[in-house]
Amino acid sequence: MVSTGEDNAAEQLLDGLAVAFSATDFALTREPGSLLAKQGSISTRIWMVSGEESDSPLGPVKCVLQIRSDLPAEMAGMILAKPEAPEFMNRMATLGALTLDGDRWFVGARITILESDNAWNIQAPLILMSVIAARESLLGATGRALSGHTMEEHSSEWVESDFDRVEDFFSARCVCSRGNLGFVAELPLEPGAICAMAGDNRTALWSIKGDEPHPELGGGLFCKLELPHQLSDGSRLHEVLQQLNQLEMLPHALPPHFGAWCVGKLGNNPAYVSFLPNALHDAARGIAVNMTAWAWGRAKWANATLASMGIC
Repeated sequence: MVSTGEDNAAEQLLDGLAVAFSATDFALTREPGSLLAKQGSISTRIWMVSGEESDSPLGPVKCVLQIRSDLPAEMAGMILAKPEAPEFMNRMATLGALTLDGDRWFVGARITILESDNAWNIQAPLILMSVIAARESLLGATGRALSGHTMEEHSSEWVESDFDRVEDFFSARCVCSRGNLGFVAELPLEPGAICAMAGDNRTALWSIKGDEPHPELGGGLFCKLELPHQLSDGSRLHEVLQQLNQLEMLPHALPPHFGAWCVGKLGNNPAYVSFLPNALHDAARGIAVNMTAWAWGRAKWANATLASMGIC
């Protein structure tokens, strides 16, 4: 059950989001526990969901918000007709994953906000952008990929000093390196795991890059978490990826879910991708550090979840 405190906190956050959306051309409907934003055929609901865990290792949970954009029935039917389509589309995800709920497809994101969090200046822009860009950018990117048409490239707002900041924060915590417009880190999944080059196969590879534009949105920050787990059965891999995207939507004390699980660079491993549009650079300053911290938590959660499925 959601406590009165959690209820009040969520209502206040939803009120704040409604004010922020009032500056856009979305039509808003504010109801207890939810906010509905519509723009043309786009209909997205942000709602408070009951947290299944009132506490986490990091402390009490303030509230959990889900962001869900349902796909039109005809579009969902096209996806169902091609089993490989959801995974293909999720490779180009921005801030939401194409996810199945029963027989309905939606683009979903989730944020679990802790009592100790003091990052609404980053969390609110993420939520707003997930509504504004996620579904249309996902569908637009898929159309461009299928047609072969590419968007005119725009440079990223993330510059070398942004990657310096991430390296400064994590260099004492893990093996990492910094390139011109990028940062790469090996995130230990188990105690004692350090680096794949040292023979460890229990590290996840995290990278953020400012020189890999999105097919639809252009410049921004591309983020990718590669897990070392490999599945030889392709059908099983796609099934696991969909399960991970579904589990990400549950009201658990997990890192914010603004991205999608898809096939990794090995061709048989799970990976989690996000893309932050340029608008988030100034609107959510320092977000690259947060994304890296969340990736580490997500890697450990995914490692444990896959182990429970018998995948090591």
